[in-house]
Parts: sequence; structure tokens; C-alpha cells
Amino acid sequence: MPFYAKTLGDNYAKQVDKELRASHAGETGAVWIYRGALFAECVLKLVNLSGTKSEAQPFIHEHLKTERRHLAVFENEMPLFRGSFILPVWIASGFITGFIPRLCGINCFYYTIYRVEQFVDSHYEEQCKRISALAIPPSNVINRFRQCQADEQHHRDEALLLMTKRPSLLMKLWGAAVEKGSSIAVAIAKVI
Repeated sequence: MPFYAKTLGDNYAKQVDKELRASHAGETGAVWIYRGALFAECVLKLVNLSGTKSEAQPFIHEHLKTERRHLAVFENEMPLFRGSFILPVWIASGFITGFIPRLCGINCFYYTIYRVEQFVDSHYEEQCKRISALAIPPSNVINRFRQCQADEQHHRDEALLLMTKRPSLLMKLWGAAVEKGSSIAVAIAKVI
């Protein structure tokens, strides 16, 4: 095999690997966003002591189920890739991203999910464009990304519909921080 063919093959594999690693880290974080929110639900229930079921619980459980399914796609159906070496950071970050806003109120939680999913939708779109531009685009990867993207768009839209008030300045600052943090996390996951 000529050197340039091996180099093109290596570059192709590295590009796909980076994209899979970044999305796997993101889907891992997403699972932990909802686990963090569920833990916050428990804390709120203990403090409230009323025993009434939170209106957010069905939303949280349904979205957690979807995110677990996405994670299973990356772990069981995608080409082999090297996972992020700092996956525990994504787990902790996800947990905090679900826990804190849920403690701050239902509207803050829905707004956080809206901002996260808005970022994820754009991220999947960019990934599909980059992978489609490869010499031989892996259609199985692109198709799975598109399926995950459609679910994330639904999550984004649902969270926006469930918001009962316009976001406060503090919520907007939090949302900007979450979006910026997500962007930085993608860049890091591609490398580490």
C-alpha cells in the first residue's frame, strides 16, 4: 500500500474516532444530567415532606431513558473508538448540570435542558457535515448521529414548551456558561 493511502486511511480513522469520542462523552454527560436532576428531586422531596410527585419526574425519566439508549448506541453499535480518558469529568459535569438547576426551580431546569439540547443539536449538525466531507463517509455513523440529533431536537423543543416564565438574567448567564462549557468539553474530548 502506498504511503499516501495509509496516511489518508489513518487521518480518516482519526477524524471518525475524534467525533465518536466527543459524542460518547457528551451522551455520557447527558445521562448524568438526568441522574443529577433525579437526585435533586429526592432532595426536594425530603425538604418538602409533602410526598407529592414533582411535575418534572416524567420528563426526567423519559429523557434519561432516551439518553441511555443513545449511550448504548455509541457503546454497542458504532465502530470501535477510543473513549475519553477523563470520562469521570463528564460524569461529574453532567451531574452538576442537572442537579443545580433542578434545585433552583423547574423553570431553571427546563431552561438548562433547552440550552444544552440547543448546543447538542448544533454539534451533531457540525459533526455530520465534517464526516460527510470525508472521502468515504461512514453512513452508519452519520445515520446514528442524525437519529440522536432528532431526539435531542425533540428534547430541546419540549423543554422550551414546558418553561412557564421567561429566563431571568441569572438563568441566561447560567445557560451561556453551560453552552460555553459544552463547547470546551467537546474540544477537550476530541483530544483527551
